[in-house]
Amino acid sequence: MRFISKVELIPLVLPIVKRNDDIAQQIVDSVKKSDILIDDGDIFVIAHTILSRSEGKEYYLPSLSPSPIAEFIARKTGKDPSLVELVLQEASQILKVENNIIITKTVHGWICANSAVDQSNSQPNCAVTLPEDSNKIASKIGKKLTKTFRKNLSVLISDTHGRALRRGAINIAIGSFNFSVIDDAIGREDIFGYRLKSTIIALADEVCSAAELVMGQADEMTPVVLVKGFKQRSQVSKIEELQFDDERRLFK
Repeated sequence: MRFISKVELIPLVLPIVKRNDDIAQQIVDSVKKSDILIDDGDIFVIAHTILSRSEGKEYYLPSLSPSPIAEFIARKTGKDPSLVELVLQEASQILKVENNIIITKTVHGWICANSAVDQSNSQPNCAVTLPEDSNKIASKIGKKLTKTFRKNLSVLISDTHGRALRRGAINIAIGSFNFSVIDDAIGREDIFGYRLKSTIIALADEVCSAAELVMGQADEMTPVVLVKGFKQRSQVSKIEELQFDDERRLFK
């Protein structure tokens, strides 16, 4: 349950991230440089691209050798065969190829377009994939921030995903640390006394979408957003709870 009167979104400026950079330290430096006061309950939303780059998940496309299936899909979609090869390497299953889009289930379990392979905010002729383990990274960064600022803090790793029935992409959570990913409202009463029977709120996705309002997607260099004022009343839960099992997915 949430009791929130005001939420504040503060974008943090970071330098261009290189391989093996310490993202947690860069966040600490940005907070101190901006003279921001950190409070208990603050949430850091981090765009996955900087984490991917720091762990070497940025690939030079001309160095990849497209497979026959990648060449076939490239001809069908008009995409670069090397890019398609990277999409296939990041996929555990190809679900659909249509409208020049490749819908896959990634090796991480996410269902999305092009295995979440992204050429934005990557170097020329390169593309970035999702981190190896977003939860592990969120935990590592969250523990360092918690220790440094001596506050009870949360971390969410975000990615921009499209939606099956609406145009436009939104930010969603793909990794978490110390956060109520799901708010199960089943059993609570509304203002007229009706007992809720199926209402489950994806809090992590809501916070990531809010953070995207001020998160830089182009040349702003603000890939981290500090969210203040969000009060958690549900138990800490895992990011995996946001995903449906294959047999429960309505759209296949």
